[in-house]
Amino acid sequence: MDLVKRVCRPMETRRVVITGMGVVAPNGIGIENFWDSLVNGRSGIRRITRFDPSSYSSQIAGEVQDFDPTNYMEPKTAKRLSRFAQFALAAARMAVGDSDIILDQEDPYNVGVFVGTAIGGLDIFETQHSIFMEKGVKRINPFSMVSCSTHSASAVIACELSLRGINTTISSGCNTGLDTVYSAFNSIRVGDADIIVVSAGEAPLTPLIHGIFCATGYISRRNGEPQKALRPYDSDADGIVLGEGGACVIIEELNHAIKRNAKIYAEIISYSALNEAFDLLEVDNNEETMALNLRRLLEKGRIDTAEIDYISAHGNGIVSYDIIETNAIKRVFGNLAYNIPVTSIKPVTSHSISATGIWQIITSLLAMKTSTIPPTINILNPNPKCDLNYLPNGFLRKEVRTAIINTHGFGGRLTAIALKKF
Repeated sequence: MDLVKRVCRPMETRRVVITGMGVVAPNGIGIENFWDSLVNGRSGIRRITRFDPSSYSSQIAGEVQDFDPTNYMEPKTAKRLSRFAQFALAAARMAVGDSDIILDQEDPYNVGVFVGTAIGGLDIFETQHSIFMEKGVKRINPFSMVSCSTHSASAVIACELSLRGINTTISSGCNTGLDTVYSAFNSIRVGDADIIVVSAGEAPLTPLIHGIFCATGYISRRNGEPQKALRPYDSDADGIVLGEGGACVIIEELNHAIKRNAKIYAEIISYSALNEAFDLLEVDNNEETMALNLRRLLEKGRIDTAEIDYISAHGNGIVSYDIIETNAIKRVFGNLAYNIPVTSIKPVTSHSISATGIWQIITSLLAMKTSTIPPTINILNPNPKCDLNYLPNGFLRKEVRTAIINTHGFGGRLTAIALKKF
C-alpha cells in the first residue's frame, strides 16, 4: 500500500486561532520592517561582526541589527538573560501588544507560555567557560545557571507578564518553531488554557557554536556576496546561512477571541509530524515520508489539494533537502503543484532554527492579510530538479486563504502546519 494514501482521522475539538505576532529578525525588527524586506527581497545576511570570522569557512550570518533589549525590558533583566531569551521576550511583548490583549483583565492561570529554542543559552555557557578557564571557579557569574537554561525564556516571559498558566520549553532542531506552536495549539484544544504566548529565540552566533556548524560542511561559504549566499532551488546552492533572532505568535481559543473582539489573523486547522529515521544529517533521498506527512496534514484538516493557495517551504539551500521537498510537493499535489506559489524566506531572514518556523507562520499570516506572497530570492541558476513556482522574479499579488508551512530538520524531522484565513 502506498503510504501517502493512508487516511487519518480528522481533528475535532476546540478551535484555535492566531491573534497577535511579533518579530526580531536580521531583516527587520517589528512586523512592518520584517514584511517590507521580505516582499522587496532585501536580505539581512551580512559578514559577521559579533566576533572575528576570518579563520572560519563561513564568515557570514543573519545578525539582528540595532537591537536594544532595554527597549523591551529593564536593564537589570536584560543583563541577567542570554541573548536568545532577550529575543524571545522582546518578540513576546510585541505580539501581546499586537493582539490588544489586556492581560490584567485575564485569569493569569488561564494564560500560558510556550517557548522554543534549539541552542538556548549556550552563548552564556561559552563566555563563562572562558572565564572559568582563565580566572577560576570563583569568578563564574552566579546568574549563569539561570541564563544558560533553555527554560529561562519561558520563565522570564511568565514573570514579566505575570502569567501563571501552563509553561514549557520545546527543543526539536529546525522543527522547533512549528512543534512549539502545535504543542500550545493542542493544549488549548484540550482545555489547558484559553491563551498561550508562543515564542522562540536563538543566538547561535558565537565563536564556538558557529564553528560547530561550519564543521558540518552544511554552511554556505559564499563569503564574498553575503546577501546572495543562501540559494534554495539553485544549482549553485552550497548550504544554509545561520542566523539569530526571535518570533512570537499569540494563539487563542476561538470563542475567547470572539468575546474580546480580537482581530483574528487565521485559524490553525491541521498539523502533522513524522521522521524519516534515516540519518542524523543526511536526507533520505526517497520523498515518501515527507509526502506522507503532507498528505496526513491535508487529511487531518479535511483540506482538499485544490484549496492550498501558498506553501511556505523549508527551502534551506542544501541541495538534497530542496530536491526532496520539491518531489514531495509534486507527489502530493500532482499537476496542481505547479500552480501553487512555493517560496522560501531563508535567503532574506537566514536560518535561525527555532525562530524560523514561526517567521514562516508570520509570513503566511501577512500573505493572507495583504494578499501578497513574497518571492524566493537568489535563484540565479535554477536547479532543473527544482521546477515549482518559487516566485524568483518578485512578489505575487494573490488572495491567500489556506497556507501550508513545511519544515525539514536534521535527523529526518518533518513538521507541517496548515492555516486558514478566518
